[in-house]
Amino acid sequence: MGDESDHTRLDLDVIKEMGTGLSNVKKAFEGLKDLSGKYEDDFGNGDLADKFGDFASNWELSREKLIGEIDALAQIAKAAAKAYEDIDHQLAEAIRGARESGKKQR
Repeated sequence: MGDESDHTRLDLDVIKEMGTGLSNVKKAFEGLKDLSGKYEDDFGNGDLADKFGDFASNWELSREKLIGEIDALAQIAKAAAKAYEDIDHQLAEAIRGARESGKKQR
């Protein structure tokens, strides 16, 4: 039975770490600077500057979307870990209660 319990503990730790890791990724994405206008002088005028401008605009939109999705996943992982911990504690209490009740009946 110890092996199964250890496996459950490991899975819960992985879920918790996932939530923390995703939160860290979100912070990293939030820290990225806006690219539009930052390198205009380096590209000069013309097609290359226009293409980079398009890329920068798309990147900003995509980055904002990714931040939202990463945050949602982080919150789900954290909530799942909390729910599993709560269930684990409730089951442990129920088992303790059943054992104590069984000892009293003897």
